[in-house]
Parts: sequence; structure tokens; C-alpha cells
Amino acid sequence: MTRALVVVFLLAGCQRSTEPPVTIAPDPGVLLPDVPSDPFGAPGKAYERLRKITDDARSTSWSGQVDELAVWLEGETEAVEKSLAIMKTLRLGAGDVYAVANGRIALVYEHIASTLTEAEVLVKDNDPDLDWIGQQAVLWERANGFWARCAHGCSVGGPYLDAWELRCRAGADETAAKLAP
Repeated sequence: MTRALVVVFLLAGCQRSTEPPVTIAPDPGVLLPDVPSDPFGAPGKAYERLRKITDDARSTSWSGQVDELAVWLEGETEAVEKSLAIMKTLRLGAGDVYAVANGRIALVYEHIASTLTEAEVLVKDNDPDLDWIGQQAVLWERANGFWARCAHGCSVGGPYLDAWELRCRAGADETAAKLAP
């Protein structure tokens, strides 16, 4: 009789997995960290390189002088290109590392798009020589795509990725709002 009762409880407990997961969304008043800490132990040399490149790119600010924007933008573009090259390596590795790496690249795209938006306000006329004018939408769209991949990867990765999942979902929402007409 006791053995049958244990089997019934085990079967009842197993039924919990058929229930859909509960999504916990942060209250709009809750501030998420700009960059959550890395939730994994030793992600590998490729991820560490990507992290350094993206952190350096985000910490490099534009001087505020329109004539110096091209040099700043070239450095940011090189950082994105290096990061995307590293992503090819990470795609074959651990899913959690790849998911978070997508979030880090999204942060760089946001940094560039925000700076271009700020710089465009300073340009008095639409100088045709300034090929970066009006390019923010493309960058917001790319950031949105990386945020979406980050959010998806973190959602299937496990609860230790919750902070990144929330950050990535918030980033996807914010960048989608920038794209809305």
C-alpha cells in the first residue's frame, strides 16, 4: 500500500512539468542593471575577447565634435566587426555564452545608435558628405535582433540566466519602440 502511494505522489509530482512556465516580468519601476554579471564560470577565451572588445567600445565616448565623429565611428565599427567574427566561434559553443554574447553586441549597437542620434541634432544642414546621417534606424534594428536572440537563448538556458533574460527582453522592447513610426 505504501509503495502504491509513493508511485501516485511521484506521478502527481511529474505532472507539474506539463504546466506552462510562469513568466515573471519586472515592474516598470524596477531598474535592471545596464549589464548584468556573467552567470557562467569559465566561458572561454573567445567570450573573454568579445567581452573586452564590447566593454571597451561602450566605454569609448564621442567627444561631441561633429568633425571627430567619423574617427569615433570607425573605431566602433571595427569593434562590432571583431565581435561579429568572434560570434562565429561562440555559435558552436555553449548556448548560454552565445546568448549573453548577443546581448553584449546589442549594447554596442545601442551605444552607436544613441550617439548618432545625439550627433545628428548638432548637424545644422543635411550635409551629403556625412554618410552616417539617418542610419540610426538600421542600428536600432540590428540591436533589436541581437536583443531578441539574447532573450530567446536565455529563456531556454535556465534560471541562472534570468537577469540577462530580463535585460534582453527590456532591450528588445526599448529598441522596438525606437523603430515604431
